[in-house]
Amino acid sequence: MLVLKLSTLSYFKTGGTCDALHAPTSLSELQEVMQRLHGQRTPYFILGGGTNSLVSDAHWQGAVLSLHRMTTLANEGEVVMCHAGVLNSALVEHCLARGLTGAEWMTALPGQIGATVRMNARCYGGEISTMVQSVTTVTATGALRVYEQPREVFHGYKDTLFMHNGEVVATVKLCLREGQADKIAARMAEVRGDRVRKGQFLHPSCGCVFKNDYEVGVPSGVLLEKAGVRQLAQKKGVSISPRHANFIFNVGGSSDAIVSLSLAMREAVYRQFAVWLHYEMEFLGYFSPAQQRALVRTETHDLCNPALLRVKREWHSMQQTVLQ
Repeated sequence: MLVLKLSTLSYFKTGGTCDALHAPTSLSELQEVMQRLHGQRTPYFILGGGTNSLVSDAHWQGAVLSLHRMTTLANEGEVVMCHAGVLNSALVEHCLARGLTGAEWMTALPGQIGATVRMNARCYGGEISTMVQSVTTVTATGALRVYEQPREVFHGYKDTLFMHNGEVVATVKLCLREGQADKIAARMAEVRGDRVRKGQFLHPSCGCVFKNDYEVGVPSGVLLEKAGVRQLAQKKGVSISPRHANFIFNVGGSSDAIVSLSLAMREAVYRQFAVWLHYEMEFLGYFSPAQQRALVRTETHDLCNPALLRVKREWHSMQQTVLQ
């Protein structure tokens, strides 16, 4: 058992303390921890790389399970086995060194492979569901479960079985294929360069705060930009990225300040476009009743809103121009 501030594990660099922090190094240790928590009826939450999460500033009266020490990484031919705590970037470098292609889209993708699988991450033309051969999880009681049919696990982008059944992704087997090292390295450089140009690593963040809603047909970042969220009163120590309106940067602030700014951003979009943005960022730990009510509040889209239709036309026209 470790005693650390959760801000040292959170990608946002915010978060309070907890009663107990467990960081297993192996599958068997993870099982033992889960069995113990279940037997003691201890409330807990799982913190991977914290790259898609916001940890509350308040003390958590329970346990936190961190997988950052589960870093075994090996391959047999074109199949790579990863423990949940393997960094996405470490997996990509492992593949490059062995001439395996298929993971380049994960270059400089913050986070750990366990969470990447749990959320079915997608970017730069790649999606983790297309690579997975099998997933081993640990249930709430400490039992092992193996999934060898990806179709029963992956339901869509940011939608998997593990986001609903409470099981912990422990190990993953991924299928790659042989490739040429120079082409793999070139694609990695391209992806990394694009992330740097977009300023994604200037300050701690969780990436996109809100999901894109394909029913709406316009990226959330565009709606936020058009809603003028940069004109919002900035909360102490947090700001909106100058290059991407769906990114909140932490420049010395708190989780409470991040929550407050995100709620104001969502309200601004709803007032102007009648679109209710849904969080991509997950919230871990204790949040006040008022915060919880605000975070789970839902409203119905008005897809015929004139301002939305105008932005939608502009967006699609711009996309057609780029394609030409």
